Amino acid sequence: MSTPRQLDEDQHGRGPPSDRVSNTCVLCGRRDVETHLVGLLRCVQCGHVWADMRLSGKELSRLYSQTYFQGGEYLDYARESPALRRNFRPRVRELAKRYPKGARLYEVGVAYGYFLKEAGAHFRAAGCDISADAIRHAREVLGVQAECTDFLSRAADEPFDLICMWDTVEHLQEPSRYIKKAAAELRSGGLLALTTGDIGSAHAIRRGAKWRLIHPPTHLHYFTAHSMRTLLEAVGFVDIQIRHLPFWRTSDSVAYHVLSAGKPGIGALVYAILNRTYLLRWSFPLNLHDLMTVYAVKP
Repeated sequence: MSTPRQLDEDQHGRGPPSDRVSNTCVLCGRRDVETHLVGLLRCVQCGHVWADMRLSGKELSRLYSQTYFQGGEYLDYARESPALRRNFRPRVRELAKRYPKGARLYEVGVAYGYFLKEAGAHFRAAGCDISADAIRHAREVLGVQAECTDFLSRAADEPFDLICMWDTVEHLQEPSRYIKKAAAELRSGGLLALTTGDIGSAHAIRRGAKWRLIHPPTHLHYFTAHSMRTLLEAVGFVDIQIRHLPFWRTSDSVAYHVLSAGKPGIGALVYAILNRTYLLRWSFPLNLHDLMTVYAVKP
């Protein structure tokens, strides 16, 4: 089994052929594919971009251990909870305008359960995640209804009114399978809501390979507004809305990733000094117009 480090090396073309994906677009099925940046492939037809690697289910689970949420992709996920909840509250309010109190909501990729906690005030909310550590926190600390399982492997006892995938679809090996399952488990008129990066945005294009969201193996898929709409329409969703909204961030997390990201050097020293003060104990909204909030309705 490849380790995360080996998988990271594979993305640069040094992995064995069995670790590489086929030259067929996972969204539109076209074979007109080109290399895009380092270790990525791009569909010329729909513009979708994905990592040139394939991971097993066990490898994916290993990636999302406790270190992913503490010192890995996140400096400290629990410490970022004030900003995360400020992102989730307006989403809950908007969803609550569409559906009555007590509507059934299911979240794919609950992480520590902050969204489920907010949603529980209005919806019958439940969800799942493949990270055992994250689910333990969601259940034991927040007391939300969450299970450690892959969404593809569970069966719903009745249709859902809403299915949410907040910052999840980019992590999935085969996102189209999850979108199709969501469509199958939504009632007629039900809503799919998700967020993900927009690699077709001006900021992502300007940053190129340095765009902050390009980091396989945890991010495997990179959507544009067009490729996201292509996927949703192919599955049968209608009334698709794609917006680029601001997201709340903690100054602590932003400073960590800009100055250090766990690497030694002058940046790490500056971050350590700032971290001893109260200068990094605040949150702020940021909108680089490279994050999509997507709503789509099942006919």
